[in-house]
Amino acid sequence: MKRALLAFALLLCSAVLQAQSLDPNATLKAYAAKVLPRCADATVTFEASTAPGPTNFQSNIMTVRSSDQYCGTRKYVLYSPKSQAVLIGSVIELPKDNRPANVRISEEATRLLSKQVTANVAPFPLADGLKVVTIVHPTPYGPFAYNGFLDASGQFLVVGFRGTLTTEPARTLRESLGSTNAARRGNAAKVEILELSDFQCPTCARAHEQIEPIIKKNLAKVNYARLDLPLFEHHEWSLPAAMAARAIQRVAPDKYWQYVDFVFKNQESIGKQKIDDVIKNWVEDNDVDKAAFQKIYGSKSERQALLDQVSRAFAVGVASTPTYLVNGQIMGFGPDGAFTMDAINKALGLPPTAPKKKTTPAAK
Repeated sequence: MKRALLAFALLLCSAVLQAQSLDPNATLKAYAAKVLPRCADATVTFEASTAPGPTNFQSNIMTVRSSDQYCGTRKYVLYSPKSQAVLIGSVIELPKDNRPANVRISEEATRLLSKQVTANVAPFPLADGLKVVTIVHPTPYGPFAYNGFLDASGQFLVVGFRGTLTTEPARTLRESLGSTNAARRGNAAKVEILELSDFQCPTCARAHEQIEPIIKKNLAKVNYARLDLPLFEHHEWSLPAAMAARAIQRVAPDKYWQYVDFVFKNQESIGKQKIDDVIKNWVEDNDVDKAAFQKIYGSKSERQALLDQVSRAFAVGVASTPTYLVNGQIMGFGPDGAFTMDAINKALGLPPTAPKKKTTPAAK
């Protein structure tokens, strides 16, 4: 009798596991959780969308709520049974009229972004009927592109991450972000940390101050990489500072991290000077080949490549700084960075960050 009960229990357990593995919603939810930022104290809901959506796609909505007000989000999770494609982001319904799609997209994007843009739609569709959309607006540094997809009906614009269920989302994120171009240090360890930061961002400077000592002490355990994400429309000298980093990475890679330290530690004083003068003085003081540096620093094509790097980050939903990916998982940084620091410590086999003690006023 006991053997029969045991066999029945095993059979029931197997049936439950098999049902879970065949549940497309469970699979999609798990996939999306690896793409969206992981947040402190998060609660996640995943439900089918009742509103009309892109043709050829099953529409779901994933909501993440967190004690970190900057990390919670609500995104569409779209799935194409035909191509296995998954899109995670925003769905924008376009005006319903007979004008060409690029005209309607330009109009709607101009309204939403509060800036004049021009949309281009690729002529040939992907396997699931999507057409690639590029939305461009001019900047003082060159054209900047937002990317998206037009559905087969021509009525919905989708902006966000695109991957497939057959490929690990971490791999898609790395490839989409262009992580092979990142500055790296450490070794080829299993622990990979990718930083995306803005040199003029005060929170990035505080994050650098907190995380840099951990990385320096654990270079044997970590493959640490950094990409510039200058939010140049809000930070006036962030892009020139990133261009200088790009040039130093190529011309004097052994001095790259010294430059990163210098900028983050001196944000306040740098903001009171002309950024070109600050960079010129640093290059001279650190014996960097000026001619080789200037060739990259002043290059229009290199500047456009940096703008495209920012565009790729925006396309997958990374639009704030600092952002850290720990072993391919985007982490919500939070107001004090404790959540990200704990994730880094855990990945490196270190104890959690000790909570800051509240100080009480001394008795008079």
